[in-house]
Amino acid sequence: TTDILVTVNGKAVKKEDVANRLWAVHANEALNQIVDETLMEQAVAAYEAKASKAEKEAWKKEVDVRLKNLKGQFKDEAAFKENLTKANVTVENLRRQIEAQLVRENLLISANKIAVSPAEAKEFFEANKDKLGGQESAHLRHILVGSEQQAKDLQVALRVGADFAKVAQELSLDAGTKERGGDLGFVTRGMLAPDLEKVVLSLKLGEISDVVKTQLGFHLFKVEEKRAPKVVAFKDVEKDLTRAVLTQKISQTLPVYLKELRAQAKIVTSPGVSVVPAGGAQPN
Repeated sequence: TTDILVTVNGKAVKKEDVANRLWAVHANEALNQIVDETLMEQAVAAYEAKASKAEKEAWKKEVDVRLKNLKGQFKDEAAFKENLTKANVTVENLRRQIEAQLVRENLLISANKIAVSPAEAKEFFEANKDKLGGQESAHLRHILVGSEQQAKDLQVALRVGADFAKVAQELSLDAGTKERGGDLGFVTRGMLAPDLEKVVLSLKLGEISDVVKTQLGFHLFKVEEKRAPKVVAFKDVEKDLTRAVLTQKISQTLPVYLKELRAQAKIVTSPGVSVVPAGGAQPN
């Protein structure tokens, strides 16, 4: 019958066998997720019903901003719509999702009086400014050969003017970059092994490195362009950092808020079901 999914040496495994196994393993987690989702939906609906016209207008404007920012992550409008089509989502569906998320955020901010002070944003900046500024980077080319002597001979030729890209195309053993004249693109601090990083990031613009030995063979590097670490001023990122800290606080508050909703809710379980944690659950 259609209830039989597979037979193993003549023994049938039915849909109900799989369902029973899934229930036994995942029922507690699934039911608790549904309870939390339901409680949040109810809280959001009550909060939204009490919101003023001005608040709703502000939400609408913020949804427009978030939707615009999301579109900005794609190269053009066509690419954005193509991505939505692949995900089987319409622009209107996406707008509703963004609005629902926004209202949930505002509910948690309001219910828990969440705020971010300038001092907190500044503290976050000081702790993360190295990451915010962008790392030192270098545009590299390299040549990989099989022997140290060949690498040393090439080093001499390159330092007296041989074309690095042409030599790489002719002699480099690195198939991935050979056709591009050994072009590795921009490499930032932290991307290379420490011994390689020390060599290449210490090179001056246009300089040919000494021979560097790795497990792959013997390398020569050349720096085509260098970019110094970008220094970011707090005033330029304060708004974004404030939002980042606010989002962090909202995420930390959510489990506490859900626990409070459970404590206030009337949750009635069916006989034999005891998957809802304490904090509002009432026996049938």
